[in-house]
Amino acid sequence: MPPKNQRRSHTKSKNGCSQCKVRRIKCNEVHPVCNNCERRQIFCDFSASPGSSKSPSNTAPDVRRQESQAGSVNGSQRTPTQPMVDPFQQPDLVSTKKSTDLDVTDLRLMHHFTSVVALDLANAQTPEAQALWQVHAVKLGLKHEFLLRGILAVSAFHLAYLCPDRKAEYELIGTTHQSLGLTEFQETLSHVDETNCQALFAFSCLLIVLAFASSAKDKPEDFTHDVLHWFYLLRGANIVLNMHHDTIRGSFLKPLLDEMAHMDNIAAYRFPDTDQITKLFRVCSSPEHDKETAQAIDLAIHSLLSTFIQASLLKTRGDGTVLATFVWPINLPPKFLDLLSEKQPEAMVILAHYCVLIYWGETHHEDTWFISGWAKYMLETVKESIPDPWQEQLEWPTMMITQEHGSSSAEAALLVGNRSTG
Repeated sequence: MPPKNQRRSHTKSKNGCSQCKVRRIKCNEVHPVCNNCERRQIFCDFSASPGSSKSPSNTAPDVRRQESQAGSVNGSQRTPTQPMVDPFQQPDLVSTKKSTDLDVTDLRLMHHFTSVVALDLANAQTPEAQALWQVHAVKLGLKHEFLLRGILAVSAFHLAYLCPDRKAEYELIGTTHQSLGLTEFQETLSHVDETNCQALFAFSCLLIVLAFASSAKDKPEDFTHDVLHWFYLLRGANIVLNMHHDTIRGSFLKPLLDEMAHMDNIAAYRFPDTDQITKLFRVCSSPEHDKETAQAIDLAIHSLLSTFIQASLLKTRGDGTVLATFVWPINLPPKFLDLLSEKQPEAMVILAHYCVLIYWGETHHEDTWFISGWAKYMLETVKESIPDPWQEQLEWPTMMITQEHGSSSAEAALLVGNRSTG
């Protein structure tokens, strides 16, 4: 028989803790924590029931230990009295529609996302990676309108890609959802916390897809808007990640982060054409560069070489290369982005070599529909932006891209020659 003080506590709180109520089981409650919660090592609000002290100093040691363990599971340290934040427990969005009329277009977009697009976005074909977009992101979107809009926008642009006869219609729908979602996303960025950081990061990833998918790519136009824009979006997603790294990494987004962070230590000589990257150290070096510029160019080439090796390895395995390729813009020093915005020739030549990696991503996997045509578009943009003496440095990227399009090496060289002479 338990001591009197425990029997008295049990009588006072016969309703039990909230965790047991949700699970619809009898609460084996003994202050300061019920045995059910203790066995599962989850936070128990029993200690916060009437009559118990709310002071951290009066909390029993086993409660502090369990709350500390609960915090470490999510990857972040919490104070003893701070419960875990579950973003899926946030309130659902409330519909502003008063009637029962169905918006069939949005329903069609959501169905297409969950049945087709989500599986394409799951670069790693594991159950966890597939559930990331197909289940968890959609569920979280019902609590954050900007994420829901991003999901619908990506679905619309994919349908525009699949249905050329309705391209204009779906692009208009996608652009509308994208614009509305982006507005709320930017407002929410001013108060990032544990309740919304996962939704913000997920939207940031979708925004990168949208930046690719929504660009016309008909001809080289605004380099700053079309090319640098998604570089900055990638870096923006990384900033959100860094602000709440432990929380996001401990969430359903972990498979995505693991894939981006994976690095194999492979010698560069094992892969063909690595010399085309290493020669950039010589080609792009100049005594006229100030120290900051020289360092930025050097770091950009080092990072490109590392990315090239990882993408080459994945390509030989038959795996997707897109996520590995996206690591390069994230690692670029801010000064190098400034050089690109100024269309500095050395920086533009390095970007042209990066186009080869984008091309691998768009041609070797059908699920990378959103970057279709981008490699050629970026390369043409570089050609339009640099002086004639630098055009010969584009021979290898041009050959790699045009050759796999079916052109011969001679035709590729001729393209470069024609561009150089006139």
